[in-house]
Amino acid sequence: MARLAVAQALAGANSAVVYATGAIVGHTLAPSPALATLPISVFVVGMAACTLPAGAIARRHGRRAAFLAGTGRGVPAGLLAAPAVVLGSFWLFCAATFFGGAYAAVVLSFRFAAADRVPAERRPRALSAVMAGGVFAGVVGPQLVTRTMDLWPPHLFAATFLAQAGAAAPSALVLLGVRLPMPTAAEIAG
Repeated sequence: MARLAVAQALAGANSAVVYATGAIVGHTLAPSPALATLPISVFVVGMAACTLPAGAIARRHGRRAAFLAGTGRGVPAGLLAAPAVVLGSFWLFCAATFFGGAYAAVVLSFRFAAADRVPAERRPRALSAVMAGGVFAGVVGPQLVTRTMDLWPPHLFAATFLAQAGAAAPSALVLLGVRLPMPTAAEIAG
């Protein structure tokens, strides 16, 4: 439970970083001001597009495998967004936010895993712990933005995305230690 809460705090920061910076960076990089918020829309599309595949991976290979696959998208999200800012590539930035959305799709399911792995009488406590990790993500993400946004002049937010990738990597390491039951043959057959 504690591992899922820590992973939630680190991984949940991804969404805060994208929501805080997406429109600003989009406005800076977009070929037209009308496209300024497209990166945030692409983030949401990435989240929606990857929810079902993440569920399919979880059903077939277990939640832990789905968590690691999704969290593995968090590092490339930041590592693509940083050079997109440096190179001035709007479309590369949109690709990065799609990966960020894929990452967010998996992060949203951490609380379900917490509820599944404890007896019914302990579920409220398990859910509270993981949701508290989400509250900490609401602090971690904005702090990443505030403390790193101008570390790489003149490329506003380039260092922020490197920091976001840096937060995604330990989240994956924390999830390596999560022990969740594998799906049964009946669950796989569906």
